[in-house]
Amino acid sequence: MELGIYENIGLSTVASTSAAAAKDRETLGQDEFLELMTTQLKNQDPMEPMDNGEFLAQIAQFGTVNGVTELNDSFNSFASTMQSSQALQASNLIGRQVLVENDEAYLSTENGMVGGAELDFSAEDVAVNIYDAVGQAIGRVELGAQESGLVQFNWDGVTLNGTNAAAGRYRVEIEATRGGETEALSPLVSSTVNSLTIGRLGQEMQVELDDLGSVGFGQIQKIL
Repeated sequence: MELGIYENIGLSTVASTSAAAAKDRETLGQDEFLELMTTQLKNQDPMEPMDNGEFLAQIAQFGTVNGVTELNDSFNSFASTMQSSQALQASNLIGRQVLVENDEAYLSTENGMVGGAELDFSAEDVAVNIYDAVGQAIGRVELGAQESGLVQFNWDGVTLNGTNAAAGRYRVEIEATRGGETEALSPLVSSTVNSLTIGRLGQEMQVELDDLGSVGFGQIQKIL
């Protein structure tokens, strides 16, 4: 797939020469093998030539090296095709609201702070704690008893002392209580997808989120 196609759908790529370098290393390995074999044949002791078994073993070794190289080329081609297909599908996320696994969320003056968590059990109580940059608790959202599944919250920015918090990023902790014991949940926070960056072959695609920066594609848990 040409670079221009990625750019037309809002994707960017990280230039890489790793595939070409790998191919060079593989070709060099075969050349060295042939050179060593040729040198060995030229310098055999006429009185003790290499027997047929040894010669066939070296030919088989060369065949194995060549086969592995071709297999690697085929696999890299397949992986590149899969990555391109994933990139085209992921491009549909640009401009969409998503929930991503992250312990920081953005407080907007228009929409507040939106997030949630996945509950694997019914909880007697669920609460969201919000902290500022120095780790001081400034806000709390009580969600009460909740059934298993996705639990969402919206913090309006009103702090514990009744003032309005400034727009910006804040750390989020979500806790659930069951059977009298409290346990932490992985926060999911809402943001808008601005762009996608395709990494080198085998690396995870990166998602650029509005006000939250770059996260791995695998951190997206739900499309809103």
